Amino acid sequence: MTTTPYRLACCITELNPGGAERMFTELVCRLDRSRWDVVVISLGDETDPLVDRIRSAGVEVRCLGVKRRWDVSVVRRLARELTDVSPDVLQTWLYHSNVAGCLASARAGVDPVVTGIRVAERRGRLRLWIERFCTRRARRHVCVSRDVALFCRTQVGLDSHKIEVIVNGVEPERFQRVQPRDLSGLGIGSEDPVLAWIGRLDPQKDPLAAIEAFGRLDESFSDCHLVLAGEGPLQGVVEAECVSRGVVGRVHLLGRVEDVPQLLARSCGLLLTSRWEGMPNVVLEAMAASRPVVARASEGVGDLVEDGVTGWLVADNHVSGLATAIRRLLSDPVRGQEMGRRGCQKVTKDYSLEKMVRQYDALWEQEILASRR
Repeated sequence: MTTTPYRLACCITELNPGGAERMFTELVCRLDRSRWDVVVISLGDETDPLVDRIRSAGVEVRCLGVKRRWDVSVVRRLARELTDVSPDVLQTWLYHSNVAGCLASARAGVDPVVTGIRVAERRGRLRLWIERFCTRRARRHVCVSRDVALFCRTQVGLDSHKIEVIVNGVEPERFQRVQPRDLSGLGIGSEDPVLAWIGRLDPQKDPLAAIEAFGRLDESFSDCHLVLAGEGPLQGVVEAECVSRGVVGRVHLLGRVEDVPQLLARSCGLLLTSRWEGMPNVVLEAMAASRPVVARASEGVGDLVEDGVTGWLVADNHVSGLATAIRRLLSDPVRGQEMGRRGCQKVTKDYSLEKMVRQYDALWEQEILASRR
């Protein structure tokens, strides 16, 4: 006896290769097609880099090409697409998609709706109020970590009975036995310690804190280098900060990189300076690469990094704590390597992509069946 797959619509704000977008891509590409007939609807452009990857996996992608985040016409256009797709369940992903998807689903008569909350957003109370008001009809809010779930209950005011936690996953094999990236073109010697910072150059990720903390190292660490991989609106400010701190020859801006496994393989550890987060994929990736992590204790990080065991957590925003943790890492590379091994064991055991996919699969089916009673 054959059964008809459930019709699933997955809506996302855009498909540029950020952490949340890449995790979305892993999810939709790994679903069991005998159970799920998937259509991805992006509010972004056809030219977004992850569009082709999803299509190459045999998943239909429709792009609305929204140019302004608060273009109210997107609700009407998205409602048309949802009416055409007629899904059994709608999964939204990221703030603007959560808001537009819930409003559009009401117009299209789509139920159930599951939102995806990827970060403890701290850019203003108005955004939180909009999210709470506009996503009321969602049956479930999937939070990426326990910290984000707590934030949604206490700061956003979402119904605690609707909140579910499904954590990110990682594929450890991608980060093991890879050839380290050659950084000699930057004037970095083959034996020089390299600390990696990977993320968007924006206020949330706080790259300026990374440069300040690194700049506080004394002369005994003069052979150490910091590489920043990413792009963003703070690039000019970051370049000026390097000049101001006198670290131009030892801090290197790589721009956006595709070879993250190779960069991590060349590094002695990862530095994370985010002021707020959800569950940063780059920490999972560093641990999968057997690299210790020095991080501010932003949302989701404490679930991953055990202070003094798999890395060092800095409990406040003071740069001095980051500088101290960096010194500890650089002063004891043997301990750092042991921390990296423990981290790899942890993510291999507890943070698989397969587990993540199974949890979404079960949640969607549960909500579909509940909506039909």
